[in-house]
Amino acid sequence: SKSLIKKIESKSDAPAENHLGHQEKLFNFHHMHNQSQVRSRGYNIGNAIVGLPPGAPDAYYTQPGSPYHPDFIRKPEMIGDLDEAEGGGRPYKSDKWAERLRTKEEKDAIAAAKKAEDELMLGNVRKQIMMRQAAARGRGGTIARR
Repeated sequence: SKSLIKKIESKSDAPAENHLGHQEKLFNFHHMHNQSQVRSRGYNIGNAIVGLPPGAPDAYYTQPGSPYHPDFIRKPEMIGDLDEAEGGGRPYKSDKWAERLRTKEEKDAIAAAKKAEDELMLGNVRKQIMMRQAAARGRGGTIARR
């Protein structure tokens, strides 16, 4: 690009060879001075206005500890997989995500199992109440009704 710059034709005491002054070999993205504009518009979208391609890192400064700082962003740790018995495929990072990933059939099966467990537990509680009432009657006591 030095060939495109016109040389100074008259005698000059200037330290530069041309009238443009000091020229950097390195330059900012698209020669933009305000680097805070070099940011993506959303996840994996990029920014067509400044020419930022998708997936490129943003150029604006973030404080260490900021949720936008690259060192702060970490990959989520998965705590389980709904298809673990079949080789995996639906990992989840919390119980809330596991609930979101389950199909309607899986949710219905879990609800039916919970209902059966509740009925079994309720049957045991009723049995305990009846035994307690029988023991109280056997002692000749009275049973208070609530």
